Amino acid sequence: MPSTAEDPSARRERYVAELGVTLAADPRVRAAWLEGSLGRGNADRFSDIDLHVLLHERDFATFGAEAEDWLNGVRPLVLFNRLFGGHMINALTHDALRLDLWPHRGESVGLDPVAVRVLHETPGSLRWESGGPPPDGVALARRGLAQAREFWRCLTLLPAVIGRDERLVALNGLLVEVGLVCDLLMLGAGTVRDRGVKNLNAFLSPEDRQHLEALVTLGDLSPRTLIRAHLALARLVRAHGPHLARRAGEPYPQALEDTALNYVRSELTALGYPVSALEG
Repeated sequence: MPSTAEDPSARRERYVAELGVTLAADPRVRAAWLEGSLGRGNADRFSDIDLHVLLHERDFATFGAEAEDWLNGVRPLVLFNRLFGGHMINALTHDALRLDLWPHRGESVGLDPVAVRVLHETPGSLRWESGGPPPDGVALARRGLAQAREFWRCLTLLPAVIGRDERLVALNGLLVEVGLVCDLLMLGAGTVRDRGVKNLNAFLSPEDRQHLEALVTLGDLSPRTLIRAHLALARLVRAHGPHLARRAGEPYPQALEDTALNYVRSELTALGYPVSALEG
């Protein structure tokens, strides 16, 4: 077992090298490459391994069935999961290296050269394609506006969880709404997050990040505290949503916002939590 003081990046690179040797020796594998931060070349000590493998059609099912043994042969595992109907395999090695394995079937695949790191290829298995231009401001604004619509839908669930005293569910809903608001703010700023779900700081402005952190720093899980946090996020969506709509060239869903807020205010007031005293 490696020392806990060992550099995780060096340990991960040795594992990637071991994977590359095993992949090159497996005749079923047409090509193998890394995506994510290792593919782009901006990994840090916390990055996991996003491994993609291209297989002959005739070998696809067999490789998938044998994937756990195959990975254990490279380095012992303590976790092996099939996700998304078997389209992705999630694994954890005995020394805590995280791996997502994505098998693909076919004779060749098109890849963006700036987004991948090739571990193995056979002639004709990889085609190099441009990732295309980044989305323009209008496209980003439209995506942000979709997040605003989803936020208002989620907010209408608040009275139900407060009325049932489901405080943990209310907290979980708050975190879902935080994710929607983060996306809305990033897209509103014209920023596309090109890293995984564990990276936000690089894409939110320091002011937005600190504001959101303050809004969801809860001293307790009392209904009043939870309601205040949900409504604080609603204020952000009310402030930024119309700007996104103008940039997108689409009408802002004002009727949706009004309906959601009127319903939430009415139901929470009926439950003994007058919103007028909690929205400030």
